[in-house]
Amino acid sequence: MSFGTLSLSMMVRLEATSYNGLPPSRSPKSLPHLSLTKPSWVVRTESNVQKKRRKKPDPPCVICEGSGRVACHQCSGKGRTNQVHLEMLPKGEWPKWCRVCGGSGLSYCSRCLGTGEYRYIMGTCSNLTVLVNTGVISFTMQINEGHNRLGFADSILQWSQWQLLDSLLPTGGFAHSFGLESAVQSHLVSDSNDLKTFVIHVLENTGSLLLPFVFSASMVPNLETWHKLDKILDATLTNEVGRKASMSQGSALMRVASAVFSESPSLKTMRDASLGLGTVYFHHAPVFGLVCGALGFDSTSSQRAYMFITMRDVISAATRLNLIGPLGAALLQHQIAPIAEVILEKWKNHAVEEACQTMPLLDTVQGCHGYLFSRLFSS
Repeated sequence: MSFGTLSLSMMVRLEATSYNGLPPSRSPKSLPHLSLTKPSWVVRTESNVQKKRRKKPDPPCVICEGSGRVACHQCSGKGRTNQVHLEMLPKGEWPKWCRVCGGSGLSYCSRCLGTGEYRYIMGTCSNLTVLVNTGVISFTMQINEGHNRLGFADSILQWSQWQLLDSLLPTGGFAHSFGLESAVQSHLVSDSNDLKTFVIHVLENTGSLLLPFVFSASMVPNLETWHKLDKILDATLTNEVGRKASMSQGSALMRVASAVFSESPSLKTMRDASLGLGTVYFHHAPVFGLVCGALGFDSTSSQRAYMFITMRDVISAATRLNLIGPLGAALLQHQIAPIAEVILEKWKNHAVEEACQTMPLLDTVQGCHGYLFSRLFSS
């Protein structure tokens, strides 16, 4: 024990006498050298980074005008889901951020898929040649694919396009006979031959009066164009029964389209904005053109689709009025299809100023529908 204490005290004393309480000096050669190499990396800050300006597409998308973004359909562009009608939340209330857009208030445009570029004709293009020889109409249809390699999004839009023409879509079209019920009770239509003539006249009147509105709405499917066409058509329709039927079908179509076709959020946005105004009539032809434009139809396909659903609804009404059976109705529709294509070629791509009534007798007969004692259809 004493040996350990003595050794420790002698070591401390010797260290103190040798270095005078200072650490031992070292030669300059023994000092470590601190060498800094030149860094091989450079920090890129906001000042020395050249931003690439996004070039606006030419031609731009007709929905988003080239930006590739539209207002979110879930939050109406607010970014939050609570108190959407207010610009600012009340004091003490926290925002509930929209889960669809993440609070940005924007979503990708469903027409251009966020690219901002104008989307050209989708789907298939049909070239129809009609040859009339000795009263027999023969036609040859050549179907050419518009695009050989359609993307997945384009394929999904094609399913939506077909669904728009499906009879299962609850738009209320089968509640109207386009004046056929009144024509039957007035003995203007009594057999299948009269029915065929009636359907052709309805298609002719549809082409001359309503196709211009479908064409204009499908070319520029935005809110301003739709409201303008809606007011013009409301002033053009003098038949009160036909006017109410157009409003009923158009309102139902807009309601269903905004709820079903979620890939086109602009439909719901435009419907909500129009309902708040209270001055929109929701006529069927402009609404149909608007929906076709939002779903990627080209103008010719939109007008052909409108002629198809008109022919389908009239023949369906004839079936329920026992004028023709189901098999006979299918055969009649197939026989009238080439004639409908000729009518389409005659009246397609006309301006709204050229809309006219070519079958005034049909307009008069449809107006008498409200005076029928017993009736099955609304118009």
